Amino acid sequence: MDPEELFEKLINNQISREEFERLLEGLDNESILARYEVYLQAQFENEVAKQRSESEALRTDDEPLPKVIKPLTSSDKKVTRRRVGFRIMAIAASLVLLIVAGWFVVFQTTWLGRGGNIAGAYEDSELITRSTPTGRMFRMDLEDGSFIHMNAVSRITYPQQFGEKKREVEISGEAYFDVERDETRPFKIKVKDYQVQVLGTSFNVQAYEDEDDFSVTVESGSVKVVIDQTGKNSATLRKNQKLIYNPKTKVFKILEVESARELNWRKGILHFDATPMNKVEKMLERWYGIDLVISNSEIYKKTLTGLHHNENLESVLEALAYATGTKYVVRGDSAVVLKLKQ
Repeated sequence: MDPEELFEKLINNQISREEFERLLEGLDNESILARYEVYLQAQFENEVAKQRSESEALRTDDEPLPKVIKPLTSSDKKVTRRRVGFRIMAIAASLVLLIVAGWFVVFQTTWLGRGGNIAGAYEDSELITRSTPTGRMFRMDLEDGSFIHMNAVSRITYPQQFGEKKREVEISGEAYFDVERDETRPFKIKVKDYQVQVLGTSFNVQAYEDEDDFSVTVESGSVKVVIDQTGKNSATLRKNQKLIYNPKTKVFKILEVESARELNWRKGILHFDATPMNKVEKMLERWYGIDLVISNSEIYKKTLTGLHHNENLESVLEALAYATGTKYVVRGDSAVVLKLKQ
């Protein structure tokens, strides 16, 4: 979808969450940003000119009108002015959004210079670190053509330019990768104490710093996962396979899954499949920027199953409370307390 179409949907309040994220991502591309500015400025000027011409027409009610057109009443004139004025306000608001969101994206994706565990691998290339806050996703293309989609509260460090013999990045959090195939330069992802190696494939990595479990889900191709520093403990995954590893037990398991369902988060869908409450708690905190307080340890014994498509926090909390036999209380701007029903 063209950038202009995205802003037209925004102005008309018809934009989806995924489309809105795509619109914001364009703010990080100078050529697309220029198209945004030209389009919105032109739209603003056109609407102002339209309002001016319609105002002139409204002042000449005595001019004859075609018989098939009913003359405008005073209430019709007010509605017409209101509609045009609303569209101008929507375009103006979009211009403000363009400026504010552009600053926000620049702030969130600013250069942090050298750092991370892959710093020594690219001495001649600056490392870039990008991060996403709560309630925000981010898409990006690397210079080799690989595509990355980052979930909320995630971070990636990568070189401005890959080397001639290797491609390495480092992440924390959750990210989907669609790696451009290059047999001369394997693609490696360092995350915690693990390493994911591929040539060209699409897969998902989840490794949040506040969670013990580490997982890799393969959508296409094959992926080699190295569990420890020695490289002896490893596994090769293929399409629709998911590896889950727990460093406390030193045990990993490989499951057969539907990768499309596992990757629903990319579409703004919260997917719970007998998900333990401690994971539900963290997912909601990342997606909605809240502090979810579980008031009773018994609640952690419950699980949640269901899909939530781009729903607001209140809708998700209502479904959560109903499914788990609990109730919730909102305190302040961001604290939600989950309690057992009395």
